[in-house]
Amino acid sequence: MPASMTIRAVRGAITASENSREAILAATRELLQALIEANRLDPSAVIAATFSVTADLDRAYPAEAA
Repeated sequence: MPASMTIRAVRGAITASENSREAILAATRELLQALIEANRLDPSAVIAATFSVTADLDRAYPAEAA
C-alpha cells in the first residue's frame, strides 16, 4: 500500500426518465461518468460507491451499472 493516499468523497444525484431498467441504468452511467470527469478521478482508484433510489424506481438497482 502506498505511504500516502488521497481519499475523496463525492456525491451526486440524477433523475431517471422513467421506471425502466434501461432508464435507471443509463442515468446511473451518466451520473458516474459526470462524477469521474468533474472530479478528475481515475476510475480504477474508486474503491466504493453507495447507491440509493426512491421507492418508485423498482425496475433495476443502480449498482448494476457500476
